[in-house]
Amino acid sequence: MKRFAVIGLGLLGRTVARELSQRGAEVIAIDLEQDLVDAVADHVALAVRLDSTNRDALLSQGIDKVDAAVIAIGENFQAAVLTTALVKEFGVPRVISRAVTEDEAKILKLVKADEVILVEEWVARKLSQSILSPSLMDVVELGPGLSLGRIRASKEMWGKSLAAVKFRQRYGLSVVAMIKAVSEGRQTPETLIPDPEAIIDQGDVLLVEGDDEAIERLASEDKD
Repeated sequence: MKRFAVIGLGLLGRTVARELSQRGAEVIAIDLEQDLVDAVADHVALAVRLDSTNRDALLSQGIDKVDAAVIAIGENFQAAVLTTALVKEFGVPRVISRAVTEDEAKILKLVKADEVILVEEWVARKLSQSILSPSLMDVVELGPGLSLGRIRASKEMWGKSLAAVKFRQRYGLSVVAMIKAVSEGRQTPETLIPDPEAIIDQGDVLLVEGDDEAIERLASEDKD
């Protein structure tokens, strides 16, 4: 079982801790405020009130043995920097830290954070994406300019085969999987390896790979 630490239990930290736990991970949740620790205690393996800038306190909870750590401290940037530096010093292989500004992101990178999340910028992008491309359910970056997107099949696609839609020719995209919707004969969604002759039905979801702009262009074509 994967083991993660989430340090800082504001809205971001609590949400990450709960999501990781729901997906089967063992989560150690840490904050200096007891009420925030109590709010997440029933949802994680361990919730602890401690000062995350205290080396011995972190080590006492086995933070040096986690697979990854999320440093989601919001209001005390100095504490976020010191915590990030300590956790990296412990040898944690992946440390993801929260920043509010570009300058904060640069400082966190200097203390060896593996990834820095600019929360407001990320939320703004997701909001813009959902407004412009409502059928784009999720997107994962695979590399510069290349992503994997989950797209709800548009009304224009219903009743057509994958071959007939011509994803490669029209969009330069590859369909890597098709998730068939729940129906009278199917109690749970079913993920299929794409068959060119497979028919797209209402409610189906397509997993497509390709250029970011091409994915957004495909998703924005859904007029309904």
